[in-house]
Amino acid sequence: MNIIYNSRFTIRNSKFEVRSSISFLLIFLLLLLGIPGFVLAEAGIANKYIGDKGIENDPDVIFAENFEAGTVTDIVTHWTDSQNTAGMSLVSDVPSGSSGTRSLQMTSIGGTNTGGYLYKKLSTGYDHIYFRFYIKYASGGTYHHTGGRLGGYNPPTNWPQGGAGIKPTGSDRFSIAAEPNGDFPYTTDGSPRFDFYIYWMNMRNSSDGKYWGNDFINDPNIMTVFDKWVCVEVMVKLNNPLSSYNGELAMWIDGKKIIHLGEGFPNGKWAWDSFFPDSSGTPFEGFQWRNVEELKINWVELIHYVTQDSTGYVGRAWFDDVVVATKYIGPINTLTDIPSPPTGLIIK
Repeated sequence: MNIIYNSRFTIRNSKFEVRSSISFLLIFLLLLLGIPGFVLAEAGIANKYIGDKGIENDPDVIFAENFEAGTVTDIVTHWTDSQNTAGMSLVSDVPSGSSGTRSLQMTSIGGTNTGGYLYKKLSTGYDHIYFRFYIKYASGGTYHHTGGRLGGYNPPTNWPQGGAGIKPTGSDRFSIAAEPNGDFPYTTDGSPRFDFYIYWMNMRNSSDGKYWGNDFINDPNIMTVFDKWVCVEVMVKLNNPLSSYNGELAMWIDGKKIIHLGEGFPNGKWAWDSFFPDSSGTPFEGFQWRNVEELKINWVELIHYVTQDSTGYVGRAWFDDVVVATKYIGPINTLTDIPSPPTGLIIK
């Protein structure tokens, strides 16, 4: 029989004594850390829902789409606007750990169409938001704008607005895209960098004098991965007060924070419309996303837009497990069961 005294306890059939309940908790945590899919650091909303099952009911979730309900026609009704739904289909290919069985495939055909999108106008505007989506890029094609986008329109619209090459005023719009970035051909191995593509009131102009989306990561180690599901999450925090530069922007890939920009961080250098993080540079000025209160984060979009594929080439991208929330979401919790603590313990 185990003998317990002076707040000490022993584990049956063990050659050592654990001298406090704190030690017991440490052992339990170590057991958890040894399980694939368990992440102790920066656990988000998804950590509470194995396989994302039920995440749409979380009080901090604004919108969720797992492409499990009915047909493409049915799913389009969850969104506000769409394009080229004839080029969309539901396929039996999902991210690891997902509780679903289907994802959405978007296609483009060189010389025939440029792809499609799903656009969601949120029911209200937000000052701080997280947008997570899973995406898989097919190898072999090109990508102009393929990924997840979010932003704000004033006034809100039921469709995505244009504005390519034009600098926003601070009262009309801003947009943030997470997508492959770079000129064609991309690199020697055919992979484009993964980066932001951003329009906002203080954006920098290109060498041609026009305003194209600004990029901020510029890390040759952060490349677009082909033929593999990737979890991308973007956080946007608007500036408040309106005259300030305390807006923020961050990106996570597969749960790892890739970059976080705000007033005074990180250090870096500008080269036309590209910001290069560099410890020897000057502190980033921060984001003044807007100069009127009415401009809020009020839309998200999944887009596959291609312009340089050869005639007849079918480009593809897959999307799944989309979540929009007011708190960090994180990757899908891939645990199949929560471990129980060791038995045979008596604590006094």
